[in-house]
Amino acid sequence: MSGRKTPSSSLFIAIALAGSIGLLLPALMVGGWLTGLRESQSAAAELRRDLEAKLDVLASSLPELLWNLDNVAATEVVLAIMKSPDVVLVSVSDASQGTPFFEKEQPARRLGHAIKGERDIYRGTTRIGHIRIEMDDHLSTAALARQRWLYGVTVGGQLLASLALILWLLNSRLMRPLRELGHFANDLAEGRFDAQLDVRRKDEIGLLGGHLEHMRHALQQQFGAQRSLIERLRGMAETVPGVVYQLRLTAQGKFSFAYVSEAVRDYFRLSANALSDDAEPWFEQIHAEDRATVRESLLASARNLTPWQQEFRVANPDGSERWLYGNAIAQKVDPAAGGGVLWHGFLTDISRQRRDALELGRYRHHLEELVEARTAELAEAMKAAEAASLAKSAFLANMSHEIRTPMNAIIGLTYLVRSDTHEPEQQERLQKVANAAEHLLSVINNVLDFSKIEAGKLQLSRTEFTVREMLDNIAGMLAHRAAEKQLPVQIRIDPRLEAQTLIGDAQRISEILLNFAGNAVKFTDEGFVRLGVHIEGDDDGARLRLRFEVEDSGIGIAEEVQGRLFQDFEQADSSTTRRYGGTGLGLAICRRLADLMQGQVGLKSALAQGSTFWLTLSLDKAGPTPVVLTPPPASLPLPRSNAAREQLAQFAGTRILLAEDNAVNQEVAVALLGSAGIEVDVASDGQQALKMASENDYALILMDVQMPVMDGLDATRAIRGSAWGRDIPILAMTANAFAEERQRCLDAGMNDHVAKPVVAEQLFDTLRTWLVRSAEQRALKTV
Repeated sequence: MSGRKTPSSSLFIAIALAGSIGLLLPALMVGGWLTGLRESQSAAAELRRDLEAKLDVLASSLPELLWNLDNVAATEVVLAIMKSPDVVLVSVSDASQGTPFFEKEQPARRLGHAIKGERDIYRGTTRIGHIRIEMDDHLSTAALARQRWLYGVTVGGQLLASLALILWLLNSRLMRPLRELGHFANDLAEGRFDAQLDVRRKDEIGLLGGHLEHMRHALQQQFGAQRSLIERLRGMAETVPGVVYQLRLTAQGKFSFAYVSEAVRDYFRLSANALSDDAEPWFEQIHAEDRATVRESLLASARNLTPWQQEFRVANPDGSERWLYGNAIAQKVDPAAGGGVLWHGFLTDISRQRRDALELGRYRHHLEELVEARTAELAEAMKAAEAASLAKSAFLANMSHEIRTPMNAIIGLTYLVRSDTHEPEQQERLQKVANAAEHLLSVINNVLDFSKIEAGKLQLSRTEFTVREMLDNIAGMLAHRAAEKQLPVQIRIDPRLEAQTLIGDAQRISEILLNFAGNAVKFTDEGFVRLGVHIEGDDDGARLRLRFEVEDSGIGIAEEVQGRLFQDFEQADSSTTRRYGGTGLGLAICRRLADLMQGQVGLKSALAQGSTFWLTLSLDKAGPTPVVLTPPPASLPLPRSNAAREQLAQFAGTRILLAEDNAVNQEVAVALLGSAGIEVDVASDGQQALKMASENDYALILMDVQMPVMDGLDATRAIRGSAWGRDIPILAMTANAFAEERQRCLDAGMNDHVAKPVVAEQLFDTLRTWLVRSAEQRALKTV
């Protein structure tokens, strides 16, 4: 207990010394200094006043006595002054002779500092003598010293009494309770939870005591829980299959077990007590061939503080071998506790696993042989699949080319005949031919799009567009067919989207909405078709959630067939197929395109009550300035007008080169371009096109891709490789509608791509764009 008292006693003594030094010494030093300074100044002033008084007495008494030569009386006056114990010297001199008339001195009184004073003696206005008095301050100094001592004794005694009272209160109210709290805390630390503490006080000490009482209850519960946990862990350690242990390596390199479960007896025929001081008996039980390996692996784990994992053998009493697996975590031991390394781990019997591993090894070897055989078969199958995929792609590309080539002639010739025919009946029949051709082209495009989506080759683009221009464009595409049924095409746009530029695949969104709108016109005989878009949720971020809707007042769709309407090759019913036609791929493609854009499609409909098809998408915002919408692809029908041909008329007489091997397509292209005033030279293959381009100055070249002798790609490369053909616009004309074909054309050096079947107005618009650029380049060269 004395060890616990020392800190409290030391603290009390430190406080007492601090109080004594901090209170008593400053008071005595400062008070004594101030008192000494003030009193010494007062004593010096008092002594000076006494000196002046004595000079005044002599100066007033001696003139008459000296004048009358009354030496006896003068001597008595001087002696009276000398009676003062602090007067050392009194000298009176005659003014006429300058010699002392009378002088009295007490040398024994010179014990301190001398204070001197002088005064002339006048009788009337006549100076008759001089007085000099010298006084010593030792008496006043002694009095001042007595006063200082009295001050120190008085003040010091008062301060000591106050300090003693304070220390008594501090010890009784603070230090002794703190010692009691310290003893109580020490009892708790040593596990004596039955210790008692008086916490009747209501001050901070009492509150601290109450906290310690609460801590005692909490620690008592925790210690009880820990003891229970330790007992459970000890029970678990003794019952788990295997040996639980703590192996220690001392700083001197000696192994011993800090703890080992009793299961060690079953594994090594050793008791836990036998291994507590030395682990060498354990090492001796390890198979001779594995002993060094186990020791070295433990030393390596100790050096690097890495987990120890090792498999080794021990001998059974019957001479057989048992395989054990050791696994442990290494940690350094505090040098204060002796240093070294301590492992926490377990040993388990893996003999069965080893036998199973050997058996699995044999099976694995057999399995590897089977895998090699199956891998070879799979490789052959993959080659066959790749060949089938290539064959499918080649077939689709060839089908696209073979179908689009005659379609190009049908659509082109129909356009030319309609342009030259003014009879209403002929116009109507030709319009039906054009509609049938466009429908057939739409079916072909749907099949190709579906195949590309199935193959995962459909790529989405990101362009800037506005919903206003998109919906206006779609309404314009529907205008002719809607006008035939006298159906108004209405547009409703959320005002917040009027000037908002968005980023997304405008072409694919247009395809979905055009499919919805085309069906709406197809299945509506009277009423209206309405295109709309609004924002779902709040417009407060960089992305907008939009809901596009196409509403009609048509025949509606029965509820029981709505769930399968967006499935592949599905339509409402067979009568719909017979009446309206179609492949059942359009809405399926819409669903798949929406999925690719992380959107959704759906409908709301009832028989004879119209339908509403919707598309929801999340699109990024762009700048507020509207951007011109990317022109729709060739697969989408364009509005029928002559505006593009009329704009192309400004280039009437311009000479271009057409490289085309199909005679009908030659005729169609020459006729279409000729109707706009363009002069066309025709080359039947790529080699002839290269020769004609080198000999003539053409404003533009229309280049077919698949041609005999030399195809369009090689011809384009040859033209671009020449000095005269680097800047001439070359436009690809191909019946292959795949994106890969378009990229091949651009990589070969072509400037743009026009897909067959050629839509006249699109061809005119593309030609005008590149002829304008060609004219600008020619103008720059001539400057």
